[in-house]
Amino acid sequence: MASPFEPTDFVRKVPQTLLREYCKRHGLLVDFVWDDSRHVDEYKVLSALRMAGDAARRAAFADFRAIWDRHGRGFTRGLLNEANFHRDTNAHETLKKLPHLGTALWAALERPDWIANAAILSDVDSLPQGAWLKRKNLPARPGPVDQEMIERLEIELVDYFTKREYRGRNCKIDCLRHGEDEIFFTYAEDHPDTDLLWHEGHLKPQVLNRPFRLIFRHNDARRSLDIHLEGSRNVVPDLQVIFARTILGEEIPRTSSKDQQIYAIEEILSPGFQLSFPDELGIADARVTKMRFRLAGEPWRRFTAEADVTSDRGALDEFVSNLTQRLPSSRLQLDQVCIAVKFHRRPGDRRAPSRQVFITHPNSLRFKHDELGESIVQMLALSGIERSSGEA
Repeated sequence: MASPFEPTDFVRKVPQTLLREYCKRHGLLVDFVWDDSRHVDEYKVLSALRMAGDAARRAAFADFRAIWDRHGRGFTRGLLNEANFHRDTNAHETLKKLPHLGTALWAALERPDWIANAAILSDVDSLPQGAWLKRKNLPARPGPVDQEMIERLEIELVDYFTKREYRGRNCKIDCLRHGEDEIFFTYAEDHPDTDLLWHEGHLKPQVLNRPFRLIFRHNDARRSLDIHLEGSRNVVPDLQVIFARTILGEEIPRTSSKDQQIYAIEEILSPGFQLSFPDELGIADARVTKMRFRLAGEPWRRFTAEADVTSDRGALDEFVSNLTQRLPSSRLQLDQVCIAVKFHRRPGDRRAPSRQVFITHPNSLRFKHDELGESIVQMLALSGIERSSGEA
């Protein structure tokens, strides 16, 4: 997440060549003397902008703030995805050489039509580790997604949310492809809210109708659907049915017997179990650090076991064995696990990244859906934790 916008920080950190090009295209700082250094004296630039007049300065600051707010690894990754989609190798090479703030300004100058899709991918990547609910064993899509399908999905979502939750009166969906995934980013109207805003020199309460976040992430090859929703998770099965009807062209039951358990976390308890992560996934190490159990027939009774596995990978297994030896194994059900994943340091990383993954029986996975998250999903499949489509 970007730090709060400050004009001095923006001017100091943005590449000078791109800032000069922005000023040239907007008719700003015409008489300003630029030097040959990579960056500029931010105070001289801001003083010159102040001399350009209040309207010009406010317009420039509005652009700078928008660029600042969207810049970051996720937005750069979104732009690279767009470059690959459009097969623009020159843009791809340019983006790889620029810092994140530079890629955001470059996009505003050279590829403004890429910004919306890149921002969607950045938003998806930056989501907190809230639950994405997964459903597998969906029917295969009969053909490519077209605008008519998207409009049908919009209509059905409006009908559903206005009747069920008294919100969602308006809805717009942006659809884009990211690798094997198709992302349906939904802007549905939320309940009215009030905020204080300045208007013509007066601070007044304004009624706002912000959108609430609803994202469908569909993988036709895996026949899977992930849903992230700001709101009650109880409606997710209904949303799965609506998606299947409008996008896949088939009616599916609200629940599926094959879908009851997607993550076979009980495999972790098997003797000799090891998480599998080949070198190409970029994972340096992965260990189970926490397990939560519940008692069969008494789901309200549960306990969590946690151990320091930094120096001893088997410390948690030994602790769980000692803790549960007095209970019959038939009564114990593994309910949730936490996996700590460490990655190799990548170019541009200040330190090697790491992630925590929470898997809850039967089908909840809590993690960050970015490029590292994709490696985690592959690790779970290779390790036998995520069941393949059609597997009983």
